[in-house]
Amino acid sequence: MREKGRRTTRATARASTRAIARATARASTRAIARTTARARTRARTGARASTRARGRARTRTRTAAAAVAALTLALVLAGCGGDSTAADGRVEITVWHTESTPTTVAAMDEIIADYEAANPGVTVNQESVGWGDLQVKFQAALAAGDLPEITQVEPMFVRTLYSQDLLVPLDDVVDSLGDDYLPQLRDMFALPDGHDYGVVHAWGTDSVVYRADLYANAPGAGTPEDLKTWDDSVEQWRAVSEANDDAYGLMLAGDAAHNVNEEVYLWLGSNGGHLFDENGHVTIDTPQMREVLEYWVELRDSGALSPAWSSQTYADSLSSLALGEAATIFSFGRATYTFEDQAPELVPGEDIKVAPNRPVGPSGDDWITQLDAEPWVVFKDSPDAEAAADFLEFFFEQQNYLRWIGSVPTQLLPVRASTFDDPEYRALPEVRDWGFWIDQQRQMLDSGQAYPLMVTQWSDLELPYVSDLYGSEILVDMVMDVVENDKDVDEALDDAQARADELLSPLYDD
Repeated sequence: MREKGRRTTRATARASTRAIARATARASTRAIARTTARARTRARTGARASTRARGRARTRTRTAAAAVAALTLALVLAGCGGDSTAADGRVEITVWHTESTPTTVAAMDEIIADYEAANPGVTVNQESVGWGDLQVKFQAALAAGDLPEITQVEPMFVRTLYSQDLLVPLDDVVDSLGDDYLPQLRDMFALPDGHDYGVVHAWGTDSVVYRADLYANAPGAGTPEDLKTWDDSVEQWRAVSEANDDAYGLMLAGDAAHNVNEEVYLWLGSNGGHLFDENGHVTIDTPQMREVLEYWVELRDSGALSPAWSSQTYADSLSSLALGEAATIFSFGRATYTFEDQAPELVPGEDIKVAPNRPVGPSGDDWITQLDAEPWVVFKDSPDAEAAADFLEFFFEQQNYLRWIGSVPTQLLPVRASTFDDPEYRALPEVRDWGFWIDQQRQMLDSGQAYPLMVTQWSDLELPYVSDLYGSEILVDMVMDVVENDKDVDEALDDAQARADELLSPLYDD
């Protein structure tokens, strides 16, 4: 197969440093685990050099979120906590969020200024934290007893925090949204005690995004809308690779553990498989997961998948589409800004399109896609928790909320159904230009086929240890061992299952 596309190598010294960090983190976690019976977790950080059969050296960067997710839970169980009010009795609300776009930070600044003006004596401080840094920051805050009043988390973390009695019900905030609050979002965080413990700040779905102009060079291949099966996708993306000298049919973002976890659960769910069985026990060594790994290898060997995939960050994958190095990626709506910045000549809806479907595996009946719907949560131990909930009600008032979602409207879709028809919202330039992508995301949500990260069936969201599997990087190691290092599939599945059993079995209820 011809070699084309960008190549990325990592310095050996960086890999060595991360390996030391990984060993230190694992030792620390095990020490905590020995004093906490239900917290036998292992935090793994760093990146290891991997060599493919073609002889090209690769390493991958492990995200900070994955490195500390299990450690965070251990610290919670160890009883970390504290207060966060100002010494003079004034109310201080600290808000952490993962929206780093300057326009979004500016929108929050405006909302805060208006809230403080209406509530003398209240100070609100926002901190924009990269998702890869949020869990590190969260872990440090737990250890110091200095949690924020409000933060965003992945949906799977809500049940973990709720199980440790760390969250305040947000019933009043949810009720303020009324029946207009999209039920698919509300239902995720309505927990068994009858209360709501999270409120989605905005949402979006993962989409198959493609360059129609590159597909036009392979007229017999069709387009992603035509795909039904994994076999179809291999043939189509291989044909597109062969028809374009400088582009591969598919690019994945494999540099960060988070993105590899995304593809594993989405491909598994689209192949009729699950990460947890009916008893809530982890299940990795299955025929469906075997087919996921075999599909990944076939994409690699056929030339459909760019060989640079494992070194690509998410941002790199967006650039690969914009710059014509890949014809297809999986992406959320924020990608529109990369496309407009790096390839302004490409016409939305003509050169860049989105498909309303994903290919289905041989054991699956239908596809699933990712629902990105991070909720706000409020911590119980804060003496300013009531004020924090009040701030969230203010945040969701229509004019304030339009500032927030209007800062990145293709990524931050509204949680109220009526907002999609709001004239002010419809008049936003991004909504006018990329409205077809927003509409497609709504269709995916309405289809019932969009699931949160690491969830292939809704019962998974009830398990308080899904975040432990995510943070362990067990699935990531399995994929890299097979796809990058040519490890035997049976051996990789067996090793992954054994590691997952060791990690999670102490946390089961039965």
